[in-house]
Amino acid sequence: MKKLVILTIIFHLLSAVLQAASVEARVSASEVIEGNVARLQISAEGDEVEFPRITEIEGATVAGSSMQSSRNMTYINGEMKSEKITTMVIGFVPQKDLTIPSYTVKIDGKEYQTKPITVKVVASKAPKLKADSLYSFELKSEKREVMAGESFIVNLYVSISDSIQGAKLTDFADPQMQDFYSKALGEPKQYRQNGYTIVEKAYLLTAKRDGNFTVGAATAKLGEADLRRRDFFGRYATQWYDISSNDLMIQVKPQPQKSDLIGEFTLDATVDTTEVEVNKPVNLTIKIEGKGNLEDFELPPYEINGVTIFSDDAKVESRVKDGVLYSSYTKSFAMISDKDFTIPEKSFTLYNPKTLHLEVLKISSYDVKVKGDSSALVATTPQVTAPSKAEDKPLEKRIPVQKSEEVQAVQPIAWWMLVLSFGSGMIVMYLMLKLLSGIKYKKKGCSHDEALQKLYPHINEDPEIEEMVRKLYAQKNGDKSITIDKKVLKRLIEKVQ
Repeated sequence: MKKLVILTIIFHLLSAVLQAASVEARVSASEVIEGNVARLQISAEGDEVEFPRITEIEGATVAGSSMQSSRNMTYINGEMKSEKITTMVIGFVPQKDLTIPSYTVKIDGKEYQTKPITVKVVASKAPKLKADSLYSFELKSEKREVMAGESFIVNLYVSISDSIQGAKLTDFADPQMQDFYSKALGEPKQYRQNGYTIVEKAYLLTAKRDGNFTVGAATAKLGEADLRRRDFFGRYATQWYDISSNDLMIQVKPQPQKSDLIGEFTLDATVDTTEVEVNKPVNLTIKIEGKGNLEDFELPPYEINGVTIFSDDAKVESRVKDGVLYSSYTKSFAMISDKDFTIPEKSFTLYNPKTLHLEVLKISSYDVKVKGDSSALVATTPQVTAPSKAEDKPLEKRIPVQKSEEVQAVQPIAWWMLVLSFGSGMIVMYLMLKLLSGIKYKKKGCSHDEALQKLYPHINEDPEIEEMVRKLYAQKNGDKSITIDKKVLKRLIEKVQ
């Protein structure tokens, strides 16, 4: 018990020293169906938090609020940190588009500001039901005629009346879309409107070829309470019904002119520099955005003699606004060489369904001048994919902290005992973490390919790491004259973990 009390005090001392105050505000959704609740969440990190009193948000009355807090300890790159997060959640019903203002939150005696957030109120596009309708299950599409390769959105709406007692929906099956490339767009939305609970789900479809095709019905089971029967515990039994949606007929026309993309897009390409030191990277970033689908697009790789090229996975984002699909595609390349080189021009075609014209999106060429000693080893390799962002993050170990029970009588503890215990605890923790790290390394091992993935993101941080990356690539490409010092490799990997 005495050790537990000492450890608890040490954790509280660490909290005061290592905790960094911050505040963040966010909403449950940037678009809210009219008449439904939106939730504002303000999270503050710090020991003493004082939130503002909020009774309305830009004319929208607050429907309710709640408060919660949590504390945890983290150990990141040899540093221990305590986090106490206090969160206030406010429910409100916006009647029109609004901007949630900036709020002042006092944390540990200092004031911090949240950022304004825009909320858009949109009307439901669910089909209108007759007054006596108990439910509706319907597929809808804004487009019934498309071109081969063109993407469009299909929405599924399930509306269940409040008059159905104990309503349940199970065994849901998506529409049949085998003649299309399909993908669900986001999570299903659930909201209330005019005495109905509505579930809305959106799908992105792309026609594989021209012809007349059918999007087949979605199916489910709808249950309602059977007031004539009860189970052993007195609960009403459930009467189940098979329900299905309508079919959708889609006419797919041949594309007038073959192209790499269909839509209305713009392209922006930038390099961070055109003059660089030998063996330092030049970063090329390409962004395409606009109306249409970019989910299946892939930029052709770069291959330049004498240049080592790295690339990350493309970042593709899609959103639907007013029934129209908007997409963005971002991809980056890092190019390294010991001599001058040219990034070649690239282009691809785009068919614009609005103008009915074939357009060309072009990435300009760039001449890169390399300065410095050219004696460093450079290996020419095919394009490789850099490690994902999830692998770039430092190893984070969370140490659970158990809440101590109430201590009725605690004997006074001398200050030197606290210092001694704190120091001993930190030493033991450090040794344990080093031991665990060593065991983990020995257990898993590390191939040269894995080492390359781990070290590449840190190539600009340490010349020794940069040299090791080049050696690994040279060896990977068949240079048998390269020798890798395993001890140095292990030390560098431990350094970046």
